[in-house]
Amino acid sequence: MRLIATAFQAHATFAELAKSYDGFIIDQFGVLHNGKHALPGAKELVKHLVDSGKKLIILSNTSSPSATTIKRLPGLGFDPNDFMGAVTSGDEASRLIREKYGSGPEKKKFVWFTWKPGFGNAPPPLAFLRQCGNVEPAETVDEADFVVAHGSGVVRGPGEDGDASIQSMGSFLDDGDLREVDTVLQ
Repeated sequence: MRLIATAFQAHATFAELAKSYDGFIIDQFGVLHNGKHALPGAKELVKHLVDSGKKLIILSNTSSPSATTIKRLPGLGFDPNDFMGAVTSGDEASRLIREKYGSGPEKKKFVWFTWKPGFGNAPPPLAFLRQCGNVEPAETVDEADFVVAHGSGVVRGPGEDGDASIQSMGSFLDDGDLREVDTVLQ
């Protein structure tokens, strides 16, 4: 069955629209909150939807795992129990990496564009790495089997936080050619 919208309909209120659906997939940043606080009316809308028996799930392009997304909700003014869960690009990217590269006996290496440790609200890079299976950051482009764009701050080498090599993205890219390497954008 193919559904085709024949006309766009404007609604005076969200409550009017909510009557037509059993559940909602909601983005978080810029819809529920701004990273620090709930946006005006967002908490009330979530409460209204939950009180009306609607199912809610968060869909986000954050590089954080879904569990982290849910854990942050109380600090932003939301009750995590109001949501069935969250789906994040961080979880989906790590799942793809684990299935495609990290499930075999041979360790695969990747160029890792990520956040500098301790940068703002960015997820801990090693938490992401642990979800990816049998993979590790490459020291050079030439030894990489694939590229992961997990953040935009630095290129990170192997090692624990504080011990890993951290390089600016520009100087790293000058050292090799990524055109022939698979890329996972997250």
